[in-house]
Amino acid sequence: MYRANEPKFLWILLFILTITYAYAFEDPLLTYTAYGLSFLFFSAVTLSYQLEVRDRELIRTVRVFGFVLKKQIIRADEIAKLEIIEVGVRKIVLLFLKKKMRIKLHRFSPEGLPEELSTFSKENNITIIEKGNS
Repeated sequence: MYRANEPKFLWILLFILTITYAYAFEDPLLTYTAYGLSFLFFSAVTLSYQLEVRDRELIRTVRVFGFVLKKQIIRADEIAKLEIIEVGVRKIVLLFLKKKMRIKLHRFSPEGLPEELSTFSKENNITIIEKGNS
């Protein structure tokens, strides 16, 4: 099982700015709107992702505050192609679904997700495109 977390710096910055503006607004509607936005930004800090690679499917889970927000089962026959992009020492994986949807997979740990997805693609006859530092 692979895990990734949302980068926190931008969301914390937005949270602080929104709280600051909430105190500055005199209109109660704008103040409550700012508090609502600050809650959304705070919850974005807790976003985490899980990816499990099985024989014929991928299971992608999105969690907020530790609770499952979305669980997606992607079967091998739903995947059009897999693109692996090398950027320096990091690899970004783009998963193109036949429903004209693209899923970007990066920052997952432990290491080895691109290699495991490449093996998954070969076993299930999915087109693999590799770009970058080759």
